[in-house]
Amino acid sequence: MKRWIFAVLVLVNIGLFMWASWYRAEPGITVAPRPLFHPELMVPLNTPGVALKSRRNERPPTPLVAAKPRERCIRIGPLPAEAVAPATRWLADEKFEATPHREERRVVNSFWVHLGPFENREQAEASLKTLIEKGVRDVLIMQDAQGEPAISLGLYNRIENANQRQQELARKGVETRQEIRYRNETLTWLDLRLSEPADEDLARLRGHDWGAGGIEVGDNSCPAETDG
Repeated sequence: MKRWIFAVLVLVNIGLFMWASWYRAEPGITVAPRPLFHPELMVPLNTPGVALKSRRNERPPTPLVAAKPRERCIRIGPLPAEAVAPATRWLADEKFEATPHREERRVVNSFWVHLGPFENREQAEASLKTLIEKGVRDVLIMQDAQGEPAISLGLYNRIENANQRQQELARKGVETRQEIRYRNETLTWLDLRLSEPADEDLARLRGHDWGAGGIEVGDNSCPAETDG
């Protein structure tokens, strides 16, 4: 009987040794201590005010980010040089923030009705004498853009007036030429960003007298913002 008891004890010790050898942690691995169990702090589920709360896949609430207001971009122009300063002052008084955008352009300056050019001044003077005999007035000899002598019959700001002058001369048998004269001018546009809804502000801008003709207030594409 004692031999059996002794054999059982030996087998138990061998089993404990094997279990300890196979399931021990590998070298270099730190095993976190298990949390302490406090049964005295447990509360029965049927206690009033106690509710189950799942912690699986629990994520912190996403903070709310204020939505950026939509914008409407407006461009005013083209403004001649003398109209830029008054327009900028009015916009500032009305709490509009404007950004100028300038361009150099070749614009029409006048419409020139003339005869010539002639090979020399003597030819121009002879033609001038003939015009005066036909009753043509307001004529003079001047140089064209290439420096050649010509007879000027009028400079006009509007093409309609230049065409009318040519028709009058044609009835007197005088065939004339018309030349468009240009000048370089700096034109300015004012760019604005309005917060939607912008209909009321846009109506104020379109109803304002900008001090010059041909100035339009219209929608413009908003430039892409870059991170600075």
